[in-house]
Amino acid sequence: MSSEKTASERPSALQPSALFSACVHLLRLTLSRQFWSRQTVVGLALSLLCVMITFAWTLHRDPSSKRLIEMMLVPAFLAFLMPVFAICYGASAVGGDREDRTLIYLLITSIPRPLIYLTKFIAAWLLATGWSVGVLWVLCTVAGQPGNEAFDVFLLPTVFGCTAYVSLFLLVGAAFRHGTIISLAYWFFLEVLFGNMPGIVKRISVAFHTRCMVYESGSALELGPAGRVAREMFLPVSGETARTVILISSAILLAAGMLIFSRREYRDLS
Repeated sequence: MSSEKTASERPSALQPSALFSACVHLLRLTLSRQFWSRQTVVGLALSLLCVMITFAWTLHRDPSSKRLIEMMLVPAFLAFLMPVFAICYGASAVGGDREDRTLIYLLITSIPRPLIYLTKFIAAWLLATGWSVGVLWVLCTVAGQPGNEAFDVFLLPTVFGCTAYVSLFLLVGAAFRHGTIISLAYWFFLEVLFGNMPGIVKRISVAFHTRCMVYESGSALELGPAGRVAREMFLPVSGETARTVILISSAILLAAGMLIFSRREYRDLS
């Protein structure tokens, strides 16, 4: 009797068309909620700071695409701004609902948990990638002629890098209560500290593989570590290898996040 009652209390499964409509509505709601949030204000403030720094750089003599990439885009955009966007939207996609205690309303709907997680991933990826590509275009436009060639070099690595970062930080936000803090700790220690250490330890970072993609895309500009010692310390991989690693890692992180979110009991919501 109790089993029949439990089964009757469960929400009935939605038809495919209704399920698709529910996911689209959830996507729109997530996009709107995350876009009009303090994360966007933080991202906008940091973007304006980078734009001003780039404008100041253009006032120097002999600006070139290579100098723009090595002095501005790699350290300021690739290693700082793009991960921050992914943390803002990736870690808060599930973590924000968890902190606001609105996640429970999603968990009791008829939408399967894996689809909820996948919808959250799409929303976070669209926001993080859209902001990153948009800010990259603004930075390259402010830089003038050197920025035109730099934008083509950075476009594909930016999309791949955002995919990996969002997959990782969304998983962290779903698995841990304070996902944003843990994501920031990961970014600082593994991406910043380990990413600048010599040897192969830096290969566990997303920034390493995105930089390898940038170096291959900008081979005509002679990008990359200069000199034998610098190459031996950085130990780059080919662009194809970097893309493969990012795609496989993103798929594994996404699948792991869906599994964890499906089986996790969020007792702190009650």
